Amino acid sequence: MDEEILDQVTEPGDFAYEYPIFDQTNTEITDPDLDLGYLQKEHFTKHHEMIPEVWHYEVREFGFTDGEIYTPTGQTDPHVEIIDDQKGIFKYKSLDGEPERVVSNQTIAPVVDSEMIPAWDETVTYYRYIPYTEKELSDRKFLAEGSALLAEAQSTIEDLLLVIADLVGGEEAEVEE
Repeated sequence: MDEEILDQVTEPGDFAYEYPIFDQTNTEITDPDLDLGYLQKEHFTKHHEMIPEVWHYEVREFGFTDGEIYTPTGQTDPHVEIIDDQKGIFKYKSLDGEPERVVSNQTIAPVVDSEMIPAWDETVTYYRYIPYTEKELSDRKFLAEGSALLAEAQSTIEDLLLVIADLVGGEEAEVEE
């Protein structure tokens, strides 16, 4: 099973059948002819690697040498210059018209952008359309028409026995069923 099938599969229920159907060349079929072939349920498992946690640091407070504390409104606060948010390096920026301030300390905190996702396996169920062989088609035709042929043969044998009985001049023989 190729991964290309995995890319084509959508949610169950989007098809006339419970699962999507693919032929021998992995081409999707939406209306298989079940008189000429059959469906075989198959599964494909694709392994996905773990996705690591993604995070960065944000500055929570700037402490100044005069004892005052400034609490930024977030990463987009105009007083915060991000030098390297992966290492927690920030700088306080005084805006135009504000006096320069000397930072004595800063409080930073890690922020998780996306949680770690453990490795997982994804199993896709689908049907494989398998055409009948010429022999299987012949056998299916015989099975479908067999009872009619047997009934016709039975009546033909009965008629033949009656004709033979008339020809030999005997009485009609009863045919056992």
